[in-house]
Amino acid sequence: AEFLSLFSSSLCFWLTNPITFVLPTTLSSPWTVYLALSWTILASAIFCWIMSLLTGNLSQIDRLWSVLPPLYSLLITMLTGDKGGLNAVLSLVTVIWGSRLTLQFVWKGGYTLEGEDYRWAYVKDVFGGNKLVLHIFNLFFVVIYQSILLLLLVTPQLALIGEDMALTTLDTILAGIFLFLVAMETLADCQQQAFQRRKYSSNQVGEGDGEVRDGFVQSGLWSYCRHPNFLCEILIWWVFAMIPLSRVGCGWSLVGAVNLTGLFTGSQDLTEQISASKYPEYKRYQETVPAFIPSVRMMTIKRRD
Repeated sequence: AEFLSLFSSSLCFWLTNPITFVLPTTLSSPWTVYLALSWTILASAIFCWIMSLLTGNLSQIDRLWSVLPPLYSLLITMLTGDKGGLNAVLSLVTVIWGSRLTLQFVWKGGYTLEGEDYRWAYVKDVFGGNKLVLHIFNLFFVVIYQSILLLLLVTPQLALIGEDMALTTLDTILAGIFLFLVAMETLADCQQQAFQRRKYSSNQVGEGDGEVRDGFVQSGLWSYCRHPNFLCEILIWWVFAMIPLSRVGCGWSLVGAVNLTGLFTGSQDLTEQISASKYPEYKRYQETVPAFIPSVRMMTIKRRD
């Protein structure tokens, strides 16, 4: 009842104060910050839904994936009035993460009208041409759920409201690990892109060197686990969540990292089903290389090689 009262009063305040709707005043609790940012969730969801209907391209939320978390982080810093030390560092690392991912998405042509994730073709087949069910799935699971998830990723910052923002040694170490994981994810993506260039310079799968003949990347970080980019992305947000958790022990700050882990695990299953159906050698790869966490034995063997 208290939450509904707060929501209704905030809605009335926004409607009668349009400037504050865009730039609310300093807020002092996580719930009020959530409410202040709810308009961005609503706007992004409506945009993605309308664009998917107009273009038939269901990858609209992908175009905002690297943009919204840094925006939310900066807005949280501004709305809470805590612009010192730790909040500034958290916003900086999220901007670095988002800038890197956005540049990669541009390079891949993700912002073109035709830039739809290849997995959607398989998802559409699952629904058997039932467009109504497909669009309901897109609306609720992709557009609405993932729009909310992008805010939940930076929820850990809200746990720090009212706390001392002076940087500690542990904060610096965790921020450094965050940036290291961004670098490793960049390396994994670069290795995948370099392989794709080699692959498509050959006429077809079955020609070229070993992994080109097989049709999928197996070298570099991809020789230690099958999804090094997914692993780094998941760990990035767990590390982000650990910063406030180490200070205030706020368990709900993990909600974004937990949801992202579940989403990426499901995405990994779909990706592997597609790869196994396309490439005969992929099953051998699955049997010999872990999905996410390399074994100590495998890392030892790689060092010897």
